[in-house]
Amino acid sequence: MKKWRLAFLVLLLLNLVAIVAFLIFVTTPSDNFTSHQADSGPPLEGNTVVVNTTKADFEGIANTYIAQAMEGQPIPLRLAVDDNVSLSTELTIFRVTLPILLTFDPVVMPDGNLLLEQRSVEVGRLDIPPESALKLLRDSIDLPDFMEVMPAEEEVLLKLTEISLDDGISVRATSFDLEQDDIRLLVTIEP
Repeated sequence: MKKWRLAFLVLLLLNLVAIVAFLIFVTTPSDNFTSHQADSGPPLEGNTVVVNTTKADFEGIANTYIAQAMEGQPIPLRLAVDDNVSLSTELTIFRVTLPILLTFDPVVMPDGNLLLEQRSVEVGRLDIPPESALKLLRDSIDLPDFMEVMPAEEEVLLKLTEISLDDGISVRATSFDLEQDDIRLLVTIEP
């Protein structure tokens, strides 16, 4: 009977070792496993998506945010994107309405903002220097916070990174190719 007892204990021990080995094998992660639990390291900067858009779509989005930022103001401001970027508005001076059209060449800045370099100015049929037209625009209209007019440089800076979106979402421009109708925006969603 001692043989059967010894054989039973050996078989029981082998079964326990097999069960423990199986549990260790099942619960040990593989080398390329990434835990979904929060890391104790620095917080993530965010997840990014590159959005390709067209001139028409960018124009619609920009005008939506301009309208929201200028809500309740009587002076309309409109951004148009064709072969270049243009801002149009109307100013009333001494009961005379002056249509103003400012045309710009867009340049993507390293920080993701969009610099508009002035190309031409049309104020009705008047011949006004570009610097004066930009001063008139800056001083006559309460522009959104994300638009900075720099008359001396004959530029307007669209601070895309400062447009207030939903919490944790930011936008930056990565390319602005009007000839190819290819505008790329980097949308970052912070955790």
